[in-house]
Amino acid sequence: MNEAEAVALARYVHAVCPQQKFDEYTPDAWSEVLAGYEFADCKQAVIEIARRQPWIAPAEIIDEVKRLRAGRLDYFQYEPDPDETSAQFTRNLKAQIAQVMDGHRPPALEYAGTPRPVLELAAGVGHNAPTADRPQTRLRSALDVRCPRCSAGRHKPCTAPSGRRLAGFHGSRQDALHNAQGAA
Repeated sequence: MNEAEAVALARYVHAVCPQQKFDEYTPDAWSEVLAGYEFADCKQAVIEIARRQPWIAPAEIIDEVKRLRAGRLDYFQYEPDPDETSAQFTRNLKAQIAQVMDGHRPPALEYAGTPRPVLELAAGVGHNAPTADRPQTRLRSALDVRCPRCSAGRHKPCTAPSGRRLAGFHGSRQDALHNAQGAA
């Protein structure tokens, strides 16, 4: 940030926070403190800080700029050239990270596949998927099969003829589980 940008930023902060005291030396001090930061990043940081609090210090601007720049790297993934060396990879990665943090996103990669028409993709919506390729679920307990004696459904406890629930299973249900496991 140069001196002219520091003056503009100090005026902007004074406009956003009119109760904050500024004098003729404030822009000079801010230009020295914020020398390594871009004006656009500092202005965006001022906007974010002003939404939270009534006064803004240069240290808060620096912290917010760092947070904004780090946030620009979310979902960033470097796509290396298959022919580049490790030294080129490192150099290109660092350069691209610096560009992204400065707010310049690299162009999106070209889609290598062939586009499929929307109607072709939508044709399968609402239809059941074929089950032949689906793996069978593993039977783990007698509750995974229907009881042949009391006709208790899957995941339902066996019942006595009086209707009360049994603590265990009928032997025929255990046999049905073993038969089902052997068939699978």
